[in-house]
This record gives sequence, C-alpha cells and structure tokens, in this order.
Amino acid sequence: MTEQYKILVVDDEEPIRRGIAYIISGMGHDVDVAADAEEALAKAIDSPPDLVITDLQLPGRDGLQLVGDLKDRGIESTLIILTAHGTIDSAVEATRRGVYDYLVKPVEPDRLATVIRKGLERSAMRQEVLLLRREMIRSGRFQRLVGKSAPMLALYRLIDQIAPSNASVLITGESGTGKEVVARAIHSLSPRSAARFIALSCAAIPETLLESEILGHEKGAFTGASASRPGCFELADGGTIFLDEIAEMPASLQSKLLRVLEDRKVRRVGGTREIPIDVRVLAATNAAIEERLASGLFREDLYFRLNVITLDVPALRERMEDLPLLAHDFLREYALENGKAVVGFSEDALALMRQYDWPGNVRELRNAVQRAVILSKSDEILPTDLPPAVRPSVRRDASSSGTLQVTIGAPLDDVERAVILETLRTCGGNKTRAAAVLGVSPKTLHLKLRRYRGRETDSIEATG
Repeated sequence: MTEQYKILVVDDEEPIRRGIAYIISGMGHDVDVAADAEEALAKAIDSPPDLVITDLQLPGRDGLQLVGDLKDRGIESTLIILTAHGTIDSAVEATRRGVYDYLVKPVEPDRLATVIRKGLERSAMRQEVLLLRREMIRSGRFQRLVGKSAPMLALYRLIDQIAPSNASVLITGESGTGKEVVARAIHSLSPRSAARFIALSCAAIPETLLESEILGHEKGAFTGASASRPGCFELADGGTIFLDEIAEMPASLQSKLLRVLEDRKVRRVGGTREIPIDVRVLAATNAAIEERLASGLFREDLYFRLNVITLDVPALRERMEDLPLLAHDFLREYALENGKAVVGFSEDALALMRQYDWPGNVRELRNAVQRAVILSKSDEILPTDLPPAVRPSVRRDASSSGTLQVTIGAPLDDVERAVILETLRTCGGNKTRAAAVLGVSPKTLHLKLRRYRGRETDSIEATG
C-alpha cells in the first residue's frame, strides 16, 4: 500500500505508544499519539485520522467510551482496540460499537502490521463509498430520497454528516414529505445498518396498547397477554427505533420513554427485570410541537432528549423544481409494476402538476402518478389521467380580478366551493361580509367552510 494514511495511537503507557508509532512509521504512514481519551478526541476533531488504535483501559474515559465519542461527532475512522485484559463481554461490546478488530496484548509486530493494513484497506473502501455517495447527491438521488433542489441538497448533506453518530434526531415536516424515508436513510448510512430498523407510529396504536408495543410485556400482565413479548426497544437492540408522530404520545407514557432513554434499560409491562438496550432513537412529528410544549402536553425534558439534532424535511411546494424528477421516478416504477408502456407526461399534464401545490406532498404525488399510469390509454400521461384536484374545473381568471373560469360540465359542488372561497378571498377573509355578498347567513357560510377546512381556507380567513 503506497498511499500514506493518518493513524492515531491512544495509550497511557509511553513505551507502548512509542513502539506502536515506530511500527506505523516503518509502514510509511503518518502517526500521532495521545495519552488519554480527551487528548485523542481533541486531535481527532482537529484532524480526523483514517485509523485509530486505542487501549481499552485508559485514565478517565475508557477506549469504548472514546469510540462512542468519535462516532457521536461523525468521525468515521476505522477502530482497533488493544487490551491486556481481554474478556468475551468487552470483545462483544466492541464489535457492537463498530470496532474493526480487538487485539489482546502483547501483540506481535507482524500481527499488528497485518491488522493495520487490513484496517486501512477498509478505510480506503469507506472513502470510495463516501465519494460515490457525494456523486449520487449531485445527481439528485440519495438513498431512497429524490430531488436536487437546494433544500434537498442541504438535507442530504445533513443526513450524511449525522448518520455515523449515535445522536438522537427529531425529524420535522408536513405529512407526506417522507420523514420515515429520511429516518431509514440515516439508519442505512450508520454503523447500525446491519441491525434492525423498527418503526412505530405513536398515533396509530391505541393508548392502552402503546406501552406494551414500546416496552413489551410479560405473560399475564393484562387480559389477553397469553405469552411474554418483547417491545420495540428490545427488537431494535443494536439498531434504530423510529417513533413517528411522537407529539401524539400520551403524557402517561412520555415519562417512561424518558427513563428508557436516560437509563438505556427497559422494563416490560408486568415485569420486574430491567433489560439493557443499545438503540439509536429517531423521532418525527408533523405537528407544531412547540405548541404542545407550551400547553404542557409534551414534556420539555423528553423534547430536549430527543431533539439533539433537528432535520426539517421540506414540503413539495417548497421544492417544485424536483417535481418532474419525482414524477418520472414514480412513473417508471408504476409503469413497470402495471405492465404499461407509459414513458412520460404531456406538456399540459406537467403544467397542471406544476400549478397544483400538493398539500399531501410527495405521498400525494406518488398516488396521483400511480392513478394516472393505471388510467392512461396512451404512451404518455394526459391531463384527463390526473386526479380532479390536480386538474380543477374551476379556476381564477388571472386577467380579471374577482372572476372565475368554469369548465362546462364542472361538478356543482366544485363550482360552489370555488365561488365561496373566491368571495371570501375578495372580502379579505371577512366571513360576515362574504356571507352578505353571497346572500347566505353567516351560519350557513360557517358550515360550508367547515367542510372545506384546511390550509386553503386558513390562508384567507382572517376575520369574522
């Protein structure tokens, strides 16, 4: 191996540091030394090494704690641990933490040199993977995420930076933006990728069952518990757990989750034994969690424990330049799945898709393309193949303020809805005045607006 690499040696015994440094220098590599974990971490942050060789027993923080500190800061060095007191437990723990090799002192120089060479080969391969990952980012694809707009490129860079660490991440964004896809990307790029990724929606499971789902239960813990069952944290041991819609977690369970995160142990419902777990926690919310914090519905200490790093996934309307790329990706997927010879979108169809602001985000776009592919009778998607919401039969006339264009045959419900919302918009959101203009009572208008409730009416309702 002719390339020169940077290697950091960490040992509190000066003769051992000097001996290992001598072997590394003889191999033609750049070597630095540290006497304890604190010094080693500072040097690694200043100049990340390709490989770290550390003693297990160090003054202060030990070698395994140093391994965790390096990963928490996104330093992806290949790691080798040396120890004079090797045990099976410490070797297993080192392997779980992503340590490349575990050697018991005294180590023969030839054996150490061989391990170093293989470790550096692994470092070189990881660098190639990183370069390939960056090339994928430039092409607009990152794991299962698609898009090359500025907000998405920024998101890719953050995912790439934080994935190697063990830090908890709070993923925020509107429903349908792909928060679970982001969580899976973080897991796939982490040292935990070979272990399980367990996803759990805190809103989809009844409150009475949620505690059992998360913590597990013992046989007989409650009616219907005919057998003991591990919870999500146990199932995800060594891997990643994704808690979706975390803001909807009942207050009674939040304190128990906080205890799990602090102690790294779980106690099953109805059990007395505490079970150690090693899990990285990713959480997501589409709610304004600050409001739940202010109202006391969500614990502030749990929020800070989960929110070590925040990732905000942009709404589709904030990255519309990605729409054609996403739409063609979905089209290829569903054309193949359904055996349809559909190869693209007509200009009119794409224009309609660009004009629509996709309140359901990427999930809505995926469903719209799937529907269009199934209904298509030609080799391209036409406007008539798109869902009615994307090709509205009633639209505002840009050339004349306060005027609507209605397509012959438009559903009456669509026309009424458009007239009511446009009148409300023209009246500056004043519902009392809009009701008078429309010739209906304020109560009637209020009932109709409740049927249209959503972002479209919220944006124009100001008074009344």
